Amino acid sequence: MIALIRNEWMKIFARKSAWVYMLLIVAFVLIAALFYNKVYGKDDPNWRTKIEKEIKADEALMKKDPEQYADLAPTIQKNQDYLKYNINPDAHSNWHFMNNVVIPLGSFVTLFSVIVGSANVSSEFASGTIKQLMIRPHARWKILLSKYIAVTAYAVLLLAVLLIAGYLIGLLFQGSGSFHMKMIENTVGDSQYKIKEIGPQFFLKFALYLPSLVMVSAIAFMLSTLFKSQALAVGIGIFALFITNTLGGIILFLMNRYHWLKFLIFPHLDLSVYAYQDKLTDGVTLPFSLITLAVYYVVFMTLTFWYFQKRDIAF
Repeated sequence: MIALIRNEWMKIFARKSAWVYMLLIVAFVLIAALFYNKVYGKDDPNWRTKIEKEIKADEALMKKDPEQYADLAPTIQKNQDYLKYNINPDAHSNWHFMNNVVIPLGSFVTLFSVIVGSANVSSEFASGTIKQLMIRPHARWKILLSKYIAVTAYAVLLLAVLLIAGYLIGLLFQGSGSFHMKMIENTVGDSQYKIKEIGPQFFLKFALYLPSLVMVSAIAFMLSTLFKSQALAVGIGIFALFITNTLGGIILFLMNRYHWLKFLIFPHLDLSVYAYQDKLTDGVTLPFSLITLAVYYVVFMTLTFWYFQKRDIAF
C-alpha cells in the first residue's frame, strides 16, 4: 500500500502544474502583503486620541438630536470598547495579516486541490495508463485509496505552504504581534461584534476551513472517478466549487422558511460563519453541520469506491 501511495505521489509531482500551484500560492501571499502594507501602512500611535475625539463628536450629535442620530449608539459603544480593552482598530501585525489575508487566500488552496483531485483518476483513463494499474496484483480499492491519500496529502501540502508563507511574509512586512492581542470581529455588519484574541481566532478559522477543504476535495475526487474525460471532470469540479458559495447563500436565506433545506450540503460547506456566531439558524449549530458533512462524505466516498470497483475497464 505504501508503495502505491509513493507511486501516486510521484505522479502528482511529475506534472509541472503541481510545482506551479505551490509557487502561485507564495506569489499570491506576497502580492497580497504588498497591497496590504500599501493600503494600511504603519500603526497610528495616536489612535486613542483619535477615537476619543470620534466618541465626543458622536455623543454631541446624539445629544443634539437623539432620534436622528440613534444609529450612532452602536458605534459609540464599539469605540468605547476599543479604549476599554486597549484595542487599536488600525493595528497591523503578522497575526492581523494571517486573519485578514491568509485565511481568504485558502480559496486558492481549495481551487488547486479541486483541479488536481478532479484530474487524478480521469487523466489515467484519458491517457490509457489505467490499464497498467489494473494488471498489477493489487485490489482496485487499494489503487483508488492510494490515489485519494496522495491527492489529500497534496492538498495538505498546499495548505502548509500557505500557512508558512503567510506567517513569514506577514512577519517580514507587518512585524511580530502578540498571539493573545485583543481584536474586535464584526458578526453582523458593524453593529454587532465580539472581542477575540487574535491568535486563537486565526486557528479557529483555520480549523473551520478544514472540513470544507476535505469535502470539496472529496467531491472533486468523486468526479474524477465518475468521468473518463479529464477536461470534463476538472470543468465540473471547478464549476461545483464556485456554484456552492452562491447556492449556500441562497439556501441560507431560505432556510428559516423551508427547514428541510438545512439537510442539504451547500450551506454547510462554509463553516467560517461559526467563528463569528453560534448558529446558522435555529437548530443549525456547528455539531449539526459537521454531522451533515460527515454523512455526505460517507455517501460520496462509498459511491466513488463502489463505482470504481464495478467500472468496466477494457484492456
